[in-house]
Amino acid sequence: MAHEWLSDCEKFHRRDVLRVGALSFMGLTLSKYFALAGEAKKASPLTQTTGTADSVILIWLAGGPSHLDTWDLKPDAPLEIRGTFKPIETSAKGIQISEHLPKVAKQMDKICLVRSMTSPAAAHEIGTHYMLTGFLPLPGFAVPSYGAVAAKLLGPRSALPPYIAIQQPGSEMGAGFLGAALNPFCPGGDPNSGNFQVRDLEMSGGMTTQKLDRRKALRETVDNAFRLQERGSDTARAVDSFYNRAYTLLSSTEARAAFDLSKEKGELRDAYGRNTFGQSLLLSRRLVEAGVRFTTVTLGGWDNHSNIFNALAGGSLPQFDQSFSTFIADMAQHGLLQRTMIVVMGEFGRSPLINKDGGRDHHPRVFSTLLAGGGIKGGTLVGSSDARGMEPASDPVRPEDLSATIYQALGLDYTQSISSPEGVRIALSRGGSPIRKALV
Repeated sequence: MAHEWLSDCEKFHRRDVLRVGALSFMGLTLSKYFALAGEAKKASPLTQTTGTADSVILIWLAGGPSHLDTWDLKPDAPLEIRGTFKPIETSAKGIQISEHLPKVAKQMDKICLVRSMTSPAAAHEIGTHYMLTGFLPLPGFAVPSYGAVAAKLLGPRSALPPYIAIQQPGSEMGAGFLGAALNPFCPGGDPNSGNFQVRDLEMSGGMTTQKLDRRKALRETVDNAFRLQERGSDTARAVDSFYNRAYTLLSSTEARAAFDLSKEKGELRDAYGRNTFGQSLLLSRRLVEAGVRFTTVTLGGWDNHSNIFNALAGGSLPQFDQSFSTFIADMAQHGLLQRTMIVVMGEFGRSPLINKDGGRDHHPRVFSTLLAGGGIKGGTLVGSSDARGMEPASDPVRPEDLSATIYQALGLDYTQSISSPEGVRIALSRGGSPIRKALV
């Protein structure tokens, strides 16, 4: 059975993707990962600009959260549209949000609220692909996600992989035509578990650092015997460096420590919330500190076709409110918010008209997203929806514009192209423009 936070009403499970795999003999699979990633990176030129962010943390609200009950309430609309929730003031002048997000309301001066996202995609899988890549699905052509593109063009900042999905990712978070080596690394397990371990960073089968060192030395001895014959081989030289990087990751105390949540004070862990989402956000902060380029955290349960107000008030909103508000404050306190872009979004919003089951249905024509940090102007409102939350009323923002904003923040020229193995070239953001009103 799929966890609630990994599935939706269309039984679209975010789990069946290729993984880097567990290390066996001297980090073979991670070496292969680094080799493939290195070849992919070498295969195309990099055009960088002056970026405002070193890292991105993308918080994916799977299922499609209702904009009308979270970020864009309509208190003057008829009851069958406005629902039962009331708006409250926030620390950002002129911005009101749901009464069930009081802690986030105190952090809104650090957040940019985009109320005019718009998309034609009303199905979960299509909407997810569009929001995570900036492209509607192209038949027979797997477009890479933002994290995979960042990993390819910018590479790692430390011994850790540049792209990590804390929960098991779906294919829309994958590398597409860039190849499986650039898929996100998934640590496996639940960060809220008392015995949480990262599968690829644990010595197995009696392996010790000393044994690992001996195997590394043995491999170098064997390699030396062939080095004269392979002097002219770029691939042979590259493989040496890739094995060394895998060894560095496995033996790096810093890399292993980044995943160790026991190093955090109990009071802070409590503040984040002793649940999968809260501890995943705390882990994402630690990964950014350790140099990870792009991290995703997933929270599902937003596909509320029935009983939406009880579901949100009794679970989803209090959990998000506690964990996300603590996360934003903690990122700022650690000095990480300035150079880390935070993106909070789902695949679409939900219908203004409450249905016969007391829920709201899929509605992509207008919905809301949150941005913060990494060059984003806090306390800012971008765009608006009409009086019923049905259509954009001003400054419509498309997924292509969001992709351009993310890439520009990372210092990438969003108009540059990348090539598929078949030689098909696509722009990073096809026709998109950065969300100017959101930028410092």
